[in-house]
Amino acid sequence: MRSPHLLLVGVTMLVPAVCHGQAKCPWINEATASGILGGAVTVTVKVPAQTTGSCVFSRQQGAVVHQLRISVNLMSDFSKQFPSYLAQCPPKSSPLRAIGNEAVMCSTQGKAGHYGEMVVGRVRNQAFVVSVSSSVRDDPTMTVEMRREKVSLVSEQVSGILF
Repeated sequence: MRSPHLLLVGVTMLVPAVCHGQAKCPWINEATASGILGGAVTVTVKVPAQTTGSCVFSRQQGAVVHQLRISVNLMSDFSKQFPSYLAQCPPKSSPLRAIGNEAVMCSTQGKAGHYGEMVVGRVRNQAFVVSVSSSVRDDPTMTVEMRREKVSLVSEQVSGILF
């Protein structure tokens, strides 16, 4: 009768070593990121405080890497600090309505070996930057139109959470 109990105690002690918690991104979960990128993703989360930080979700298919990046930063004086965030996009970038405040969308062609679309915006005193990219210039599995739609959807979700 002691063997089943001993086995149960042994298994119970091993469970914490096998089950480890996922890094949690406060603005989007791994399942949603997997849907955006079309499959299983790896995640890197750097969130020192619940209101600031970054999350990078990556999906590799052979030599092609798709990424979803989200960063949120608290600004002490948004009227002075937010223009530096907006400067990541050209001055005549497409404004986005109903996604935070002053949000714009632009392309990030060739930046760091990735070709993507980016949204820069703010909600009150929090700046957010969301990008969806591919490591291949003319990626048929992640076209410019697809990236624009995906980055817009994620930005909508992020700004909604920040409200």
